[in-house]
Amino acid sequence: MHNNAKTKFKKLKWESTYNMLNPRCERKTTCVDTMRNHNSLTALEKFGLFCDSSLLINMVNVVYLAGVAVGAIVGGLAADYIGRKWVSFIACLIHGVGGLGAAFSPNYGAYVAFRFFVGSCHGILNNSVVVLSMEFVSPRRRLVSVCTLAMSWGIGMVLTTPVAYLIRDWKYLQLAVALPPFLYLGFWWVIPESPRWLLSRGRYAEAEDIVKWAARVNKKAIPEVDQLFNEHSLQITPSLSPLKIFHAPRLMARTAVMIFGWITVAISWYGLTLNQGSLDGDIFINALVLSVIDLIAYASMFIINKFGRRKTYCAGMMISALSMLTTIPVHFFADRESPSTRTAFTALYTIGKLGVSGNFSLLFMWNGEFYPTALRNFGLGLGCTFGRVAAIVSPVVMDLLGEHPVLGNTVPLILFGCMALFCALSGIYLPETAHKHLPETLEDAQNFGVKRRKSGINQDSNENAPSTFEMVS
Repeated sequence: MHNNAKTKFKKLKWESTYNMLNPRCERKTTCVDTMRNHNSLTALEKFGLFCDSSLLINMVNVVYLAGVAVGAIVGGLAADYIGRKWVSFIACLIHGVGGLGAAFSPNYGAYVAFRFFVGSCHGILNNSVVVLSMEFVSPRRRLVSVCTLAMSWGIGMVLTTPVAYLIRDWKYLQLAVALPPFLYLGFWWVIPESPRWLLSRGRYAEAEDIVKWAARVNKKAIPEVDQLFNEHSLQITPSLSPLKIFHAPRLMARTAVMIFGWITVAISWYGLTLNQGSLDGDIFINALVLSVIDLIAYASMFIINKFGRRKTYCAGMMISALSMLTTIPVHFFADRESPSTRTAFTALYTIGKLGVSGNFSLLFMWNGEFYPTALRNFGLGLGCTFGRVAAIVSPVVMDLLGEHPVLGNTVPLILFGCMALFCALSGIYLPETAHKHLPETLEDAQNFGVKRRKSGINQDSNENAPSTFEMVS
């Protein structure tokens, strides 16, 4: 294949495989020939979207990521009111149906609509499943629970690359990724509702049944009935308006810092992932390597309990910031045509993504840990929503800032690096939640992590006092 065609293929954002954007292209025939030479029938060909239809191609990703943003906030509110379990399984069902609909879409409009539904369910499941897993285990096992979920995402990313390599027809590839959600529905009779949520809604009998079941499965002694729920738990407000956050200034400030963290990791992760076609080498190999990097980042989160959430977060952001900002001297002082320079750039690119990927997983756990039970899904959904909005902007950032007359293709990395540096410094303000009992009320959340003594009583002693159902997990 001609070198020019190879370059265009590397930059081609194959939507049906990686959900990528198609950048500027001069000749429609070159793109079509390139795709056909690789024996691939793509959604671009199916709907007549070639290189001169970049706006419509971009809209597929924009609508999908907009759906993720909507799902993050709407799903968070729904899970706080009707339950984590119900919302998770309903979203999973719609996710599968939307995937099947996208595979059999007769036209572009229908395909985009189905992708919106899939994206919405993606945002809902991200939050509700993470919160459900956090609320059902004790602090010492919370990390294992969330990191296992993150690693399942990483394994899925790694497996997607060989599947996409083997299944080049977009319709069959879409079917391959749409069927697994239906398998998840079989776990309805295995996965219980969150005991914390049941307590917050005053459904004490159901929560008691689940606690007894957990104690039996884990072979733990079941406390006496009158000790099953302590007085603190029974005083939980059944519901809490999100507007009540404005009455907790410390929680508001932490929310603002966390939101910027979400924006940083989302715009950086999606920007670096969607731009992997610009790296030297085969697009499938690059995708596989970056997916493995994600998996390694998620696996490394198991050290969080040893070093703490705050230290891990700040260190990851600092590593990401330094690696991406180091591309500036590489760009100005190294030989740009040298293979070693290109290798160094790719290495810095990969290390930058490593730090971002680890913190992406960390935020899902950390963000929800310092909100009260009645607002935990809302708080997580709020951060995710801002992150998803940033994700929508990331392709535009990579496209508009990807080629600078002086700084070349380092401008997006400089932007991401500066944002990560700010997060590393501002993260010091956030509370450490490792081995802490989750706050139940708004007052708990407001005082979480604040060590004060009044009349000889330690005000944050409740953080280390486990609830009854945590003792049997």
